[in-house]
Amino acid sequence: MDQWKETVAAANCAYSEGRHADAEQLYIDAARRAAQFVSQWQDREAAVAMLSVSNQNLADLYFRQGRHPEALSTYGHLLAQLNSLRSASDGDPELAQFAERAWRRVASELSGEVRSRKLALPEDNPGLAQALATTT
Repeated sequence: MDQWKETVAAANCAYSEGRHADAEQLYIDAARRAAQFVSQWQDREAAVAMLSVSNQNLADLYFRQGRHPEALSTYGHLLAQLNSLRSASDGDPELAQFAERAWRRVASELSGEVRSRKLALPEDNPGLAQALATTT
């Protein structure tokens, strides 16, 4: 977990200093590391939160750069990961519960982004439309 925190802190610093390419790579690394924690770490709630934060920070970077398709793709990937965790959590109801809460929160935040930016959803990602339909 400490490596993840250090990676996100470095990404946030790079972002604030305008080093967006560095921030992007660091957020990607943090998201990958967090995905590993979900299955390996005992604190499932923290692992799900780390997964969400990493991907949402990456999507936010893309949105702020006007890279809307990449931001939506990142959100779609995160929602798919959370959906997988909430439905196939290997008999771990606690993990399913944390993933469900995170999925709802992420879907709600995505809905707000899409509305505020007046974006059209990509046709090749029907999961985004499905997620948004649950928030309205």
